[in-house]
Amino acid sequence: MFRFLSTQNPVALKKAYLKEYNVKLLQNKLDKLMNAYPEIKAVLPDKISAKKLLVGNFTYLTKVYCAFTGYLNGKTTAEKKSIKTAFKKGGFNYDSHKRDIAQFLMNPANGFEIHNCVYCDLENVTTFTKANGEKVRKFDTEHVLDKGECPLVALSLYNFVPSCKICNSADIKGTKTIGDTEAEIAKLSPSAEGYDFENKVRFEVKIVSPDIKDLNAISHAEDYEIAFNVSEPLYQKSIDLFELRSRYNQGKDKEILLTWREKRKNNPDNIVQQFADIRHVTFEEIFEEFFELKKRKHYPMEKARREVMLMGK
Repeated sequence: MFRFLSTQNPVALKKAYLKEYNVKLLQNKLDKLMNAYPEIKAVLPDKISAKKLLVGNFTYLTKVYCAFTGYLNGKTTAEKKSIKTAFKKGGFNYDSHKRDIAQFLMNPANGFEIHNCVYCDLENVTTFTKANGEKVRKFDTEHVLDKGECPLVALSLYNFVPSCKICNSADIKGTKTIGDTEAEIAKLSPSAEGYDFENKVRFEVKIVSPDIKDLNAISHAEDYEIAFNVSEPLYQKSIDLFELRSRYNQGKDKEILLTWREKRKNNPDNIVQQFADIRHVTFEEIFEEFFELKKRKHYPMEKARREVMLMGK
């Protein structure tokens, strides 16, 4: 739903991440794996290196993932397991590095802002600090490209996004890719260059039946649904995979969104201007305060709230 970006200079960010590893040792291990599995080396991108795997962009990682998993598709279950185990034990073992990776993402010096799940925006995953000063993360360090299916991307910086436990569960994403083809997968990660769910998908409120008049949405919630206006069909795959339509239309989440829609509908621009005149402030100032634009900037569902609220004017 949102790009997962660092405000840090990309060159400096990559340099900092590479310092987390003994790159030379990892390269030696990669070379041994390539020598042991020449057929896999032949299908992977040319001049593959430990450095590229660690800090290559998501398009590059997608090429590696699709080549590796494509090769395994022609193997038996036992052969697949043996190869994946060899690569995991051969240097690309996430479990050996997961604590350091999480700490890297949480370190303010690295420029990542982690507030809500980047897939659904329904769950707050902000890091908090215990009384003893220890930082605790509420997010799962999610591998967009599954590390079990392709251990080569297990340690890749641009394969990580902060996810809630629901989105990362086997019932929702699990080991699945977002998209079906290499081209789709390369575009649908929040860490991918050009990812633009935020501007290509808009939340809106729809009346369920065309015969029903526009009633009060709060007292007639069952007659409304939270819908998605998708201007680029590719993003429908994210909506479907993460069950966003059903999740946004259940319980208190739907009620909250409809409540804000009604608040805006009952307070059109002329009413807001009246409040501004009484307070001797600008329209923009009272609008921002009245509809809590700054206060709720990093709240869960803020994209949905703003969009359904503003369409209710």
